[in-house]
Amino acid sequence: MESKSKKLKRNQERKEERYDLDKLSCLPDSILTHILSFLDTKSAIRTSVLSKRYRLLWTLSPCLDFKLSEFCTRSLDSYDGYVFSQVNNHSVASFESYVEHVLQRREHSNLTMFRLSLHKDVGLEFIENCVNYAAKHKVQHLRLRGFVKRKPLTLPKLLLTSSSLITLHLHNATSYCIELPKSVSLPNLKVLRLKNFQFSDKNFNGQVFSGCPNLETLVLSKCCIKPGNSLKILDVNCLNLKNLEIKYWRSPWKCFDEHMINVNAPRLASFKFQGHLARVNFKEALPCLDEACIDLCCPTSCFGVDASERKLRTSERFLSMLRHICNVKFLSLSLKTIEILSVLPDLQVCSVTIFESLRFLKFTAEDKYREKTMRIETVMKLLEKVGTDVLVLDGSKEQKQKLLPESAKCKPKHKDATHIAIPANVIHFFLESCPAAEFLSVEIPKASSDQE
Repeated sequence: MESKSKKLKRNQERKEERYDLDKLSCLPDSILTHILSFLDTKSAIRTSVLSKRYRLLWTLSPCLDFKLSEFCTRSLDSYDGYVFSQVNNHSVASFESYVEHVLQRREHSNLTMFRLSLHKDVGLEFIENCVNYAAKHKVQHLRLRGFVKRKPLTLPKLLLTSSSLITLHLHNATSYCIELPKSVSLPNLKVLRLKNFQFSDKNFNGQVFSGCPNLETLVLSKCCIKPGNSLKILDVNCLNLKNLEIKYWRSPWKCFDEHMINVNAPRLASFKFQGHLARVNFKEALPCLDEACIDLCCPTSCFGVDASERKLRTSERFLSMLRHICNVKFLSLSLKTIEILSVLPDLQVCSVTIFESLRFLKFTAEDKYREKTMRIETVMKLLEKVGTDVLVLDGSKEQKQKLLPESAKCKPKHKDATHIAIPANVIHFFLESCPAAEFLSVEIPKASSDQE
């Protein structure tokens, strides 16, 4: 039997919970809907069972977030028959019905954010209706992961000329799900992210970028110029661009010399490049460039191409890229990038790029265990001791950095730490190229399972 005191305590707790809930319910709709905007749409709808106050509140939310992947792995509930009835959670048709039902029930106020993420083939008419709905309700931030097989989605003119759009993310789940617009007029667009798009003379004339006069951030992920096409140069003319990120450019190696990304962005402050090297040419000097982060990779085997030859050519092209970003103040290079650069036999006698503004140099690791930062004077003293060996850094706290021959083995003192060996010629190259550098920071990776 439950004691009387415990019952009283439990009843008191329930009263306090109801009181807290009532205090929250007293807030105006604008505040409550702002709170709901931090939830995904499904969770926001579920709040309708809390009380009558919340029954229709979700319909005022300025954010809509629909993910087919979550829909297919979780069951969806009905709320007094008010939103949607129980559906088959493995059916794309049911997902389409659910989304359409939500759009019909929602109050037709303007949208702050609309996301539609698809990982299975859906009807073209369904995705067109969703995008049209977002455009008609003056969406500010649109994220679309399209998946249609029969015919690609053509974005509506209402969206491509929207004055309310600030952020646009377009992701092709498979090739040609979304048709790249040839021209746009988006005066207030700040962020554009394109993933898995193929540029050609049929869909690109430069206006997709120049039509966004206030664009500040551009991300090209897993994109390429179509091989064998008359389009050879991708012109990126964005006079107000501050951040440019190119990730996993997919042009084949045979097109390396003929394909180029031509960038005109005099206000660029941040440049990030990840993946196989592509030819990136900056038309003008970059006086505002604060940081550059480079993470190159080079395949160990290439069909019809000698891997070592490709690695050498990649390092030569990378030197050319460095000349374009010589005004950078913070330079971050991955350990893979350092490895590629080190294959140049006469790195130190190469045409030296002078980074007159560089203050901070950083070498990054994929799985960081610890980071060590040294003053440049300390690094120079270490390099004076040995001529052409490697700088070995240990991840243990008590282990000091030191120079060892490349063949030397350094066992880390901590089971989770490893050590890295940085070719001294690479460090010499950067120290000679960076007369104003103050610090070198190196990330020590975690030990792999075979090292422990």
